[in-house]
Amino acid sequence: MKVIQNPTQYFFEQSNNPSDEYLDKINVFIGKLTNQKQCLLCKQDYNIKDRLPRILIHCGHTICTQCLGNFYRNRRVRCPLCLKLVKHLDSIERLPINHTIFTKMAEEINKKSRLHGGTDIIDPQQYLFTQFQQSAVQAQKIRQQQQNQYPQIDPDSGLEFCEFHNDRVKHFFCMKHKVTCCRVCSDMIHQKKDCIVVDLYEIEDVPAFLNEAYKLNQENNCQNQNIEFLQDDDNNFNDYDLDGELTQNESLKSL
Repeated sequence: MKVIQNPTQYFFEQSNNPSDEYLDKINVFIGKLTNQKQCLLCKQDYNIKDRLPRILIHCGHTICTQCLGNFYRNRRVRCPLCLKLVKHLDSIERLPINHTIFTKMAEEINKKSRLHGGTDIIDPQQYLFTQFQQSAVQAQKIRQQQQNQYPQIDPDSGLEFCEFHNDRVKHFFCMKHKVTCCRVCSDMIHQKKDCIVVDLYEIEDVPAFLNEAYKLNQENNCQNQNIEFLQDDDNNFNDYDLDGELTQNESLKSL
């Protein structure tokens, strides 16, 4: 005898056309798990336009597209219910649509359309596939625009996002090269023995720290330029040096 460990998974994995005997029980059970008609935040009914039901993949909460747009910043969105964060998100449209809610919504729309003699029927699978394609194209356009708009600033820390790794904040500072970098760039470029890397998240006053570091760097550059200038003066010939060399050559010829 097969033991069902997870009744929620059992009901969701059943056939799309269950028998009438269990259909009502399944709808009641699923209705207790999720609100299939309204968004939990705005309390507005889901629709197939700007209020599509989307799933936050790290926690499973379903919220409408329009509400999620209010929480989307810098390719990230934080769930307003449990505060779990979804990263590396090109757009809200890349979040998966809740197929269970969308299928029932499409069935109700089709039913009303038939009652009024309409012929336009929504195919849920085709509609969801089209939505996925459109979101992929839109995400590509957004990514191209973001690459042309760097540097972008992280609103939480005030630091720049990396121009090479778009989703990472440049919160490391190399004391040798006097540049900020993200964790990936730090591991790849600034791991030499003479590189001293500081995590700016551990600095209390980041602007003051960076200003002092850049100021010291400018002073060191000026000193190095002065040293190089003095060294060049010792090595370069002037008119007196040329006269002395010619005189020496003449004396050698006379010998």
